[in-house]
Amino acid sequence: MKLLSICLFILLSIQVFAQKESNVESKVTAVTIFKNRALVTRGTELNLTPGKHKLIFSNLPADLLNESVRVSVDGSGHTKILDVKAEEKFTPTVQQEDIKGLENQIDSLNQLKGLVLDEIAVNQSKKEFIESLKVQSVKFLNEKMLLNVNSVKNWDDMLQYMSKNLDEIYTKIRGGNNKVNFYNNQIDAIQRQIDLTKGKKTKSYKVIVVIIETDTECTLKIHPSYIVQDASWYPVYDARVVSDSKKVELSYYGMVHQSTGEDWNNISLTLSTAQPMSIKSLPKLERWFIDTNPLPAPRNNTTNNSVGVNSKLKLNYEENYGLPSGTGSVSGFVLDRETGEPLIGANVLVQGTNLGSTTDVNGKFLIPNIPAGMHRIRTTYLGYQTLDVNLDVVEKSMANITLPLPTLALQTQTVVITAERPNIQKSATNAIRISNDKEPKYTDVHASEISTSFEINTKNTIPSNNSRHKVTIAIQELPVQFSYTVIPKITPSVYLSGKIVNPNDYPFLEGEINIFFDNNFVSRSFLKTIVPSDTLELALGIDDKIQVKKVLVNKYLESKGFLEKGNQLTYEYEIQLKNNRKTEETVLIEDQLPIPMNEDIKVELVEPLVEKEKIGNDQKLQWNVKLKPGEKKVIPLKYWVEYPRGTSVYGLE
Repeated sequence: MKLLSICLFILLSIQVFAQKESNVESKVTAVTIFKNRALVTRGTELNLTPGKHKLIFSNLPADLLNESVRVSVDGSGHTKILDVKAEEKFTPTVQQEDIKGLENQIDSLNQLKGLVLDEIAVNQSKKEFIESLKVQSVKFLNEKMLLNVNSVKNWDDMLQYMSKNLDEIYTKIRGGNNKVNFYNNQIDAIQRQIDLTKGKKTKSYKVIVVIIETDTECTLKIHPSYIVQDASWYPVYDARVVSDSKKVELSYYGMVHQSTGEDWNNISLTLSTAQPMSIKSLPKLERWFIDTNPLPAPRNNTTNNSVGVNSKLKLNYEENYGLPSGTGSVSGFVLDRETGEPLIGANVLVQGTNLGSTTDVNGKFLIPNIPAGMHRIRTTYLGYQTLDVNLDVVEKSMANITLPLPTLALQTQTVVITAERPNIQKSATNAIRISNDKEPKYTDVHASEISTSFEINTKNTIPSNNSRHKVTIAIQELPVQFSYTVIPKITPSVYLSGKIVNPNDYPFLEGEINIFFDNNFVSRSFLKTIVPSDTLELALGIDDKIQVKKVLVNKYLESKGFLEKGNQLTYEYEIQLKNNRKTEETVLIEDQLPIPMNEDIKVELVEPLVEKEKIGNDQKLQWNVKLKPGEKKVIPLKYWVEYPRGTSVYGLE
């Protein structure tokens, strides 16, 4: 009885303290995309009983960064997260159990086919016997048919009986052959399935294991999150300038792409300029050596460390004693393979690590403090093929490499956005109106001193196919200040530019900008970062409604100086202007005086009167001229050049 009580106690203890394990179905609910990675948040709702639960979130991307995993839990009751970890799993190379079952099916079909073949063989023997008997019967009948009429009748009945039996045997043989063909087809299909199963390769994936303890039955909302690579975004702008209203509609877009291995369907999307996990620990100062001898000369490594289609790439190493022990670095340029132009904003990542870099305006990148050894460097850029290069990172050395990317024909897809709420959240740092034909939508902007986040308050779908998706961040209508500039010495064309002040609490990030003027496409250029209250200047092209012309009116040579030993060459010009616009405009005229490179040569401006301090050492002249609608003006320009007689002066007009 005592032993029975102990067994019952142990059994109850196992039931109380047993850890319940279950695979959890979840879906991606929110994603924050950074410059070269993304923070993915999943969500699920579970009903849990009291006790410990081991929850497994499976089939997650293989490049999930283990150290980035976080889990949050919302719900009633007392709940405690005991452990969270990420593990790598592999699909089996061969599904042995499935193959065994398929092979058993083939064995069963072969047995059935064997029975049918046996039946066919029996019927085949019967057929041969009856056919031989029939031949002999006909021969015997021919010999006896005149002797006995009754005998003839009996043999005739026998022949009819044999023919009937042969028909039945033929039918059975045909039916048996059809069954054999059916079984053969079934066996072939199963064999192909076995071959496919055997051909499956090992595939890795990640799982997040969460151990939760709860003291009551409750419903919990669980949100695991993690960081993955192979996702990025960059800004693109459309500036549509309307000359009559002097307004510009500035559309702010985010070009998003991802190839993380999981589709993001109907998610909440945030675009951020932050750089998570960019620094893991404080770098360590190494000893600093100096010597009377120079540093070792850079050494070339002609070993081909690249793979695949990149086998023609060569590496060059330069020693760098400033790197921490056990580490090296990689530097270089990312270029368009066809044109050689630098690719701005390309991502260069060290696979299997959180190390990486983004190219600058010159296409240059630098990845410091990479552990020494062989690494795969992956380069990605929207619209171009991904480039993978294997290279050896050498301790205390910098590997220099130029990475040419071939273009890839990609279709730009626009994310369909639908409004979710009609008003502005008061908690948002900023709210920007995004206009459409139906109703306004809003984007919350959260700006800090080190980063800016754009929370797109609409649902988005972004598949994992590396295609570009255009997400609207904001559309703002801003005042623009026009300015006209002309350099009549070079060209009579008047160039129009528009100045826009950034009124937001966050910067306009660097990126491509498409410029339109009165519904005409003007140009595509690159916008540098415009901080709050700074001015964005747009080159809007030539305005042919303002005409400018520089005319040489007079040019003459006079004798000047003591005893008329010097020459004075005078130039008289007219700068003619006409405003054909319906508004008053101000035109900035730029010209110049020659710069004497000899103290015996003197240059003097006669008109217009400009203070010498405003001319400067570069001898540039600038005038602002106001023109009323339809007004014409003539601006005189007169100057002289004095030099010793008998001296040749080079460079004059």
